[in-house]
Amino acid sequence: MAHHKSSDKRRLDLEVFKLKMRYIFLPFLGFSIGAILFYNIIRWMLDICLGIWPLKDTVWNLIIPIIISVILVLVIMRTRIRLLRFELFDDNSANVFYLVMILALFPPISISQAYLYEAAYDIIDISNISDIKLYPKQKYFQFDNKSIEKQGVVSYFNTREMGKSRQELKIYLYFATPFYRDKDIWWGQAFTKVIDNDLEEKEKVQQIENFKKISRQQYANEEISAADYFEKLQNSDTKHGYLEAIRLSGQQHINDPIILVSQLGTLNEKAYKELAKFFRFFIIGMFICLLLVLKATIDKKAFQQFKVR
Repeated sequence: MAHHKSSDKRRLDLEVFKLKMRYIFLPFLGFSIGAILFYNIIRWMLDICLGIWPLKDTVWNLIIPIIISVILVLVIMRTRIRLLRFELFDDNSANVFYLVMILALFPPISISQAYLYEAAYDIIDISNISDIKLYPKQKYFQFDNKSIEKQGVVSYFNTREMGKSRQELKIYLYFATPFYRDKDIWWGQAFTKVIDNDLEEKEKVQQIENFKKISRQQYANEEISAADYFEKLQNSDTKHGYLEAIRLSGQQHINDPIILVSQLGTLNEKAYKELAKFFRFFIIGMFICLLLVLKATIDKKAFQQFKVR
């Protein structure tokens, strides 16, 4: 009799496991992979290949991935997630799954954008710095003559409050230095630091001044010759900081300034690291979701209504 009950329980557990996998986890896994692939294809076509939708990196890498994650979980997976229950949270169980699944999906989508940008471009070898203008859709360049006019350096300082209560202040200092052979092309360096925004005004000003002093010293000691290759900045908040430095200097330019920043190592190494990071976050996120799905119970009433649909 006991053996018969044990066998029935195992059979019931197996049926519940199959239901959870079929109706909840596997659809979420499939939708997640599809969303990541679809978004990367769309960005590659509109931004990298055609260049007809040049949004800021913040939009591509953060805002749109958040929107995709929220839509996939709260709209596409909503009715499926509501089949699950935790005794601890009861009617709020769905909210727990919403949060965990969004947090599991957002990082891989965002990281995939960094990998896409590394993998979609090659390093272009040029003999003259001005030849960069011949490759408007390319991003990475390598050249031998790295002469810059350090006495022509311009800078721009900016701050941004962070945190829910604006308790942190992030400070930025951008340096833009023109190349000797083409004054439309600039070498960029940026320094940042986060300080307590609740400090007394006098202490806050002191920390900012110390930051500026240290940053200027670091800029003076930096050698452009140490760069293995250069990245041409696309539309981003960082590029905006350099352009502000150039604009405020009052210098006249025939063409829009091009900003290059130094990169070390190889492009393939960076792409591999981003790809490894993507898989690490994706696998960990999906594994956590799987554990939660298996730990939860099925709401029988909600499941019957779901099957009727």
